[in-house]
Amino acid sequence: MKEDKDELVCVFKGDAFESEVVRARLEANGIPAMIMNNSMSAIFSTYTVMAGPVSVMVNPKDELEARRIISEK
Repeated sequence: MKEDKDELVCVFKGDAFESEVVRARLEANGIPAMIMNNSMSAIFSTYTVMAGPVSVMVNPKDELEARRIISEK
């Protein structure tokens, strides 16, 4: 996944557990995804629930497909 955070787009916001599930679904469908907290730092543990809302970020070229996958529950 491209590491330049300025070029990533948010496709989901939720708690750490929900965001990890979404990230895993995206990656299972071939879309690289990264989990970030409010300060835009990468979260390395799903045990950081106290950090507040967590975002799932993808490359802009994957945004539409990622949103489609997320909408299919």
